[in-house]
Amino acid sequence: MIRITTLLWVALLVIAGGTVMHVSYQVRQVERHLSQLNRDTRQEQDKLRILSAEWDTLNDPHRIDELSKRYLTLEPTPIARVVSLEQIPMKLSDDQIAKLATPQGKSAKAGIATAAAAAKKPEILIKAPASRPAAQPVPVKAQKPVQDDVGLILARMEKHE
Repeated sequence: MIRITTLLWVALLVIAGGTVMHVSYQVRQVERHLSQLNRDTRQEQDKLRILSAEWDTLNDPHRIDELSKRYLTLEPTPIARVVSLEQIPMKLSDDQIAKLATPQGKSAKAGIATAAAAAKKPEILIKAPASRPAAQPVPVKAQKPVQDDVGLILARMEKHE
């Protein structure tokens, strides 16, 4: 009987030793993985610090002001150019487009020629609803004139669309 219990205890010790070794190897593997993650985290934090320093340098107001003065030709907006929303037309009339198309430095003859060319444009028409006969298009009414600067801005916006 003593031999069977001894063999049983030896078998239990071998199983326990194997289990302890297996768990210790798993712990070492997890520790290596954790140390690798810590290294990666430190590297990413260092990269973030570097990028943050670069961002602060690039967004320095003095640097941006210097670059804007060097590369942009900006001027303060005169208060006369600020208008209310009601003064902005939804669409420019042909007369306003012709007036804005003439450069301010050109002679009156060039302005007249451009206005005459604009006057030759056909009238903009809106299609009639289905209930009306198709032969009766409805003309679009011209907007009331506005300040030249606002019209110029709107004409440029339409050009870029």
